[in-house]
Amino acid sequence: MFYFLTLCLCDDGMEVKLKQGIVRGHLSSSYEEKNYLAFEGIPYAKPPVGDLRFAPPEPAEGWDGVLEGNKLYTCAQLLPLPYIWGPSGTEDCLYLYVYVPGDTIIKDAKLPVIVHIHGGAFMLGSPRSMALPDYLMDQDVVYVTMNYRLGILGFLSTEDAVVPGNMGLKDQSLALKWIKENIHEFGGNADSITITGLSAGGASVHYHYLSPMSKGLFSRGISHSGTALQTWALTENPLQKAILVAKNVSCDTDTTQKMVACLRSKSHKEIIIAIDGLFVLISAIPPTPFGPVIEKGGHNPFIDDHPYKLLKEKKVYDVPWINSNVKDEGIFPVGFFLHMKKMDYIAENWDTVMPSAFDMNDTVENSLKKEIVNKIKTFYYGSDLVTANNAENLVKAFSDRYFFVDSELATRTHSAAVTSPVYFYFYNFLPESNFQLRGIKPGVAHGLDAKLLYKWIILANLKSKEKQMMIVLTNFLKKFATTGVPEINGVKWDPIEPNNKDIKYLEINSPDDIEMNTMDKLGSNEFWNSLPINENNHIY
Repeated sequence: MFYFLTLCLCDDGMEVKLKQGIVRGHLSSSYEEKNYLAFEGIPYAKPPVGDLRFAPPEPAEGWDGVLEGNKLYTCAQLLPLPYIWGPSGTEDCLYLYVYVPGDTIIKDAKLPVIVHIHGGAFMLGSPRSMALPDYLMDQDVVYVTMNYRLGILGFLSTEDAVVPGNMGLKDQSLALKWIKENIHEFGGNADSITITGLSAGGASVHYHYLSPMSKGLFSRGISHSGTALQTWALTENPLQKAILVAKNVSCDTDTTQKMVACLRSKSHKEIIIAIDGLFVLISAIPPTPFGPVIEKGGHNPFIDDHPYKLLKEKKVYDVPWINSNVKDEGIFPVGFFLHMKKMDYIAENWDTVMPSAFDMNDTVENSLKKEIVNKIKTFYYGSDLVTANNAENLVKAFSDRYFFVDSELATRTHSAAVTSPVYFYFYNFLPESNFQLRGIKPGVAHGLDAKLLYKWIILANLKSKEKQMMIVLTNFLKKFATTGVPEINGVKWDPIEPNNKDIKYLEINSPDDIEMNTMDKLGSNEFWNSLPINENNHIY
């Protein structure tokens, strides 16, 4: 009788029977109005509340009856934006979302699986705002996104066995394990899983290559504008930051055990608001006060050594990897400075605020900070004053510091550590609907490529060239997810040659202008490597 009931429940093709229970999807339509099934809000981990706050994720339990897959979640976070500053989201948020083409599940379809990890500096964001399925579901792929814990709730570390850290990355790894074990029930190919990510999501993808916890859970990956070697992708001195927050909510910090017990007794909103004291200039600088750490103590670490050292020692999951950047990455965060009219303040307080803005508070000796930030000002501005009218100079500085220099280092070091191909693309397509800020020419800002793959909720309707580019990019991603070999518009895409001083890369200028090219450097490497900043190749 029960067996007959199960068959009836799943007979309409919109229900999937998992080990946890039955989940029912709902019908939706893509950008080109193709039908797809959405299974939204499937729990992959127990709610990380109470004693599970700051703890590694535990697999979700099952449920009775039919789970209606129609709910979207946002993990608790601090929104640093003007006029809406404050806590948002919920602590019970470890759910994932599966999207399947068509209006019925074909279990043996073995479609390629694309898993996207949203960005947001490990501090904010969600699939519902930064990774919608509208564009990718024009393609015949299974698309999966997930929530993971953010900020202090996802990345607190006491630098010992009490809370080693990296809960957010461990969340992602557990989600990948769930996908590997269950995606065939949705018609996906568990042996063809491509993980992708933007910014902090891109850095997360790269971290999964370095973690034994994620080995074997995916087949290939793409990092859009983010790697494990970016300055903002590794948090130094996490215990100091944890203590500051604990003191802000009146917690005893005599021992890490007492501190964590007290933090668990506070509401998540109290804790999130208390991190604001770590920011300088605006409530997003430095970008990642709580993020990935090198774990000390505890069992089964996600990562227990420096990512650059792991790459140099070739401790890397050896499957294909694509890395990328866009032309004007540094529009973030300079756009925030302009929007909030902070350029005069920056000019007047350069010596004191720029060590934080350039994310070097924990990696440069205090006695050298003033000298270094003034060298940076001279290099990018010469004798000119820092003003809102020449903010493009600051865009170049942040492009190099936050993205280009470390991205090139990651690309070269990773390619030398593996036998699988490593590819790079540089995105230079300026959308028609791009807005302009005073002091900056219209530019290809951080994330503009990924937003045409994984739709952002704030993105307006696509204009003609943008639509063409979206089609080009989604076709490319489907082909890579299917074959493991990247190709765009028939252009042969050559991988990096580790021993070649020049980097082969694909240059994407428009839907009709895509070609292979070479460059000897991505950013102002010599200048930044001349500075005594204790990161990556300056340590090992």
